[in-house]
Amino acid sequence: MPATSITNRRIGPLKAIEVGEAKKGPTIVLFHGYGASGSDLAPVSAETPLDFPAHWIFPDAPNRTSFGGLAWFQIDEKAIEKAQQEGVAVDFSNAEPSGFEEAKKMAEEFLKALDIPLENLILGGFSQGSMLAAEISLSQEKTPKGLAIFSGNLINQKSLLKEAPLKKGMPFFQSHGIADPILGFSGARKLYDLLTDSGLEGEFLKFEGGHAIPIEALEAFGSWIDKIR
Repeated sequence: MPATSITNRRIGPLKAIEVGEAKKGPTIVLFHGYGASGSDLAPVSAETPLDFPAHWIFPDAPNRTSFGGLAWFQIDEKAIEKAQQEGVAVDFSNAEPSGFEEAKKMAEEFLKALDIPLENLILGGFSQGSMLAAEISLSQEKTPKGLAIFSGNLINQKSLLKEAPLKKGMPFFQSHGIADPILGFSGARKLYDLLTDSGLEGEFLKFEGGHAIPIEALEAFGSWIDKIR
């Protein structure tokens, strides 16, 4: 079997890692989490079991954190730290993080430059990247092939309550650790319930563990992609 092609290129305003070729299968765009980069998430392309070749894109966020990683938008680190100390989950459901709208616009420019119809894309991400992917998926005129949410939470609830019903029937996959100390399990369930109550068709995998993408989540993700492609 020939080796899968891996390239680094600029797509619109963002740098990205590209794995595989568009003509050989569905295109899956995954946005990384806070303080990470596209290269941190890129191993998902090799670790997700699929019955067919796929085309993967892992863009880099434009903003740099104080400790050197990349970010799509700012997060309330103090609120998360306080919640960890108190053993309670932070409720971000009614908040729009600083810089979120700018991140959304840049991601939309990136997808436009990708020049692949939105209905042929599976959009997703990890942590704050999944929140960005959810907002983009629900707010566009066209409907993506699917949405993948790894360790995400509900934010911008008011906005999503308006947008989600317009995407009735859109499939989505979601996974979350029951002991996640960063983004609580309750926030993940709130997001899942909002989406399914709005008519989207979701699969939810809960796993023993924290803020991560374990192999069981990737196996379930691969099975879900096989079903919707």
